[in-house]
Amino acid sequence: MSYRHRTACSLLALSLALAAATPALAQQNPPALQAVVGHDSGERITRSADVRRYFEALQAANPDRVVMGDYARSWEGRPLFWAAVGSPRNIARLNAIKAATNALADPRKTSPEQARALINDTPAVVWMAYSVHGNEISPADAALTAARRLTDSLDAEAQGWLENVVVVFVPTQNPDGRERFINSFEAGLGAQPNGDPLSAERAEPWPSGRFNHNLFDLNRDWFIQSQPETQGHAALIREWRPQVVVDSHEMGTDSSFFFPPEAEPLNPWIYPAILEARERFGRNNAARFDQAGLDYFTRETFDAFYPGYGDGWPAYFGAVSMTYEQGSSRGLLARRSSGEMLTYADTVQGHLTATLSTIETAARDREKLLNDFYAFHRDGMAGGRGAYVLSRSAAADPAAADKLAGLLVRSGLEVGRATASFSACGQSYQAGDYVVNLSQPQRRMAETLLARDVPLDPKFLAEQEARRARGLSDEIYDLTGWSLPLLFNVPSQRCANAPSVQTAAVGPELIRPAAVASGDAAYGYAIHPGTAGMRFLTAALTDRLPVRSIEEPFTLDGRAYPGGTFIVPRAGSPADLDERVRRLAAGSGAQVTPLATSWVSRGPSVGSDRAVVITAPRVALAWDDPTDPESAGSIRHVLEREYGWPVTAVRTRRLTHADLSRYQVLILPSGGNYEQVLSESGVANLRAWVQSGGVLIGVGSASRLLTDPDSKLLDSRRETALDPEDGRADDASSATVAGSEIASDIDYLERTAHRGGSPDSVAGVLARALVDNEHWLGAGVATEVSVMVRGSDIYTPLTRDQGSNVVRLAGPDSLRASGQLWNENRRQLAYKPVAMTSGIGRGQVVAFTQDVTMRAFLEGLKPLFLNAVFRGPAHASGDHGED
Repeated sequence: MSYRHRTACSLLALSLALAAATPALAQQNPPALQAVVGHDSGERITRSADVRRYFEALQAANPDRVVMGDYARSWEGRPLFWAAVGSPRNIARLNAIKAATNALADPRKTSPEQARALINDTPAVVWMAYSVHGNEISPADAALTAARRLTDSLDAEAQGWLENVVVVFVPTQNPDGRERFINSFEAGLGAQPNGDPLSAERAEPWPSGRFNHNLFDLNRDWFIQSQPETQGHAALIREWRPQVVVDSHEMGTDSSFFFPPEAEPLNPWIYPAILEARERFGRNNAARFDQAGLDYFTRETFDAFYPGYGDGWPAYFGAVSMTYEQGSSRGLLARRSSGEMLTYADTVQGHLTATLSTIETAARDREKLLNDFYAFHRDGMAGGRGAYVLSRSAAADPAAADKLAGLLVRSGLEVGRATASFSACGQSYQAGDYVVNLSQPQRRMAETLLARDVPLDPKFLAEQEARRARGLSDEIYDLTGWSLPLLFNVPSQRCANAPSVQTAAVGPELIRPAAVASGDAAYGYAIHPGTAGMRFLTAALTDRLPVRSIEEPFTLDGRAYPGGTFIVPRAGSPADLDERVRRLAAGSGAQVTPLATSWVSRGPSVGSDRAVVITAPRVALAWDDPTDPESAGSIRHVLEREYGWPVTAVRTRRLTHADLSRYQVLILPSGGNYEQVLSESGVANLRAWVQSGGVLIGVGSASRLLTDPDSKLLDSRRETALDPEDGRADDASSATVAGSEIASDIDYLERTAHRGGSPDSVAGVLARALVDNEHWLGAGVATEVSVMVRGSDIYTPLTRDQGSNVVRLAGPDSLRASGQLWNENRRQLAYKPVAMTSGIGRGQVVAFTQDVTMRAFLEGLKPLFLNAVFRGPAHASGDHGED
């Protein structure tokens, strides 16, 4: 097959040509959108099922040009599908094309000569993904029109592109969120669309259509892959190995259209050729937007630093990955602040123009894209002889190390499990520890996910400090620290040389099944704490097994056990206890040791009151305004999906007068202004419930309610910003201040710096924190953990008579573990609490000052959070009976 460059005419002219096509031709080849779904492009928001129905109609009309398949199901059971569009020859040999791209992705198996032969006869794979946020609606509708264009056999230009590329459409990445948005939009729609910003059709109720059913932001789930939508999509990309990936979004109504090049900062592990290619795609997009009379912008707002996005993660597979953002009508019509009316058809046209321009550029640059793709993976192999070593044997939670290894495999990395003890980096390691050799095609993925710190460019940081001095916010878009070993609290080292030890390849499994240790279980079983131990606990409680927790270290039968160890005695258990324990150990991955006796030679006895009984708590979760949907969703996901524990989601306003006596635990997710929603009577209701024995858990900014003096729940207080002159919190209560002189420009900036109010917001940094393991909340948790610090909330520590600071941040010199932390924040955050507890009456109040379940990726903090849920009731004296 001959590949050649083709001169493209303007997209505007092509759109006019399409509009002039006769109805008969439109019906025959390919089918018109109106004929299949009942409306033309941009007239209505196409429902998810109709998006699929139209692609099925395209496939039925052109089976030699369109192939479809499913890659996952959403939580609500909707199929997630892809559709490949190409020339008849290329569609007929899709398996060969995928084999070729996979061969180019592994230079160990493909020599340069073989690569040249493959590149000579392989189309580039262009991956067009749309509407990952459900209320970003126009991309999916643009996908329909673009696919129709490509399947028109009479369109010579489009068919010319398809000689050089295969286009894979993923039209609706989040159908559950899309349907939620459409339902709320249509419920508020009147006789005709109303673009007023206050109109009901444009005012989304909580939680908005942005999130999936579990209220996760799927655009930030790519390396943690907690959701089925992302898991399936990531696996599909690993299967196809595309050279171009576009993730199409919407943004604020007043904005025009964004495409790369991106804003600073850029992740230093992005391959330079990818940045150069983004520039080429951007220039062609600009030309097509100019011809169509469409506004756009580049190099603003959207950076390329965090690798967890839909345009970030694929870049470390060698793809030219890009985010496209269209100003949204959030319905069929929107009035911008300028008074201009933006229609849904306008937004669809923006994404259609960008889609076709991208395909055109990829077709033109096919050979270079494939050569650069092969070079990316050769660069990985040639990048060094080093390795990351992840120590399972030294981890406080070995199951977290197992999960981390499986996740790395799901991100395309080759991970080995050592079959013998070995030395590396001057340290000794054990069999079972993990090795990630850096001489592999996905080396840059390994570096960006496993490095302790990915540095920001010094010039960029200097610019941010200058902005802050002028009272402006920083330009960091998302997190600056995400090191997976720190998130999972797994010891890791980057070694200059890979260890010489035999390893067994690790698979994508996240739970490593465990077998019960051999021995006499006449008394029962001990289950070691950690994430696997907590999985065992929830399954055991579901199985109605008796469980005790010894929350201090002890020695039994000559063996030392850590605090937080669970005991399942034979007395009171079903007759088939041994079989049940074996099944639970295999499913949870927990370390289980048989106990021949209960005789403890050191520490609390199994039968003492210091070995608390763990019962099955009934858990309620505040749901709806004012909770942050992501926080509410991640808490519910961790409890229900990861640990199999049921949660009752309660509309927050109902907590004002609800009878909560049947619940032992109530969780308030991060969110703002609980006081207004609950009112004084609602807060009093919560306080009375706690006093009668309930456990109230506040997460993130919900701590504002708990620490409000009027709530009378927790004696900590939220701090204002430090005074830049003396480092103390500013007191602005005085009506007058002493006179002063301003001597210079620098003096002026210092004197006009932000004072009082909230501290500067932290973009997202991993900070070191120390755990009090003698407290029940810290039982079985590592002595040091990494905490994701975001926002501006900082709280005073409790005094000993007020409660306990179970987890506190480290001192200023050792606080930052990974990411960018401004000096003022570093000084003020030092030694401040992350987790506080206080007894009120017969109950407990627990405040997590940061969101410890954020994005479900803080594996190292999950035992801490679960302690609050499951150990908390054991340290309250309310009613803990089961139904």
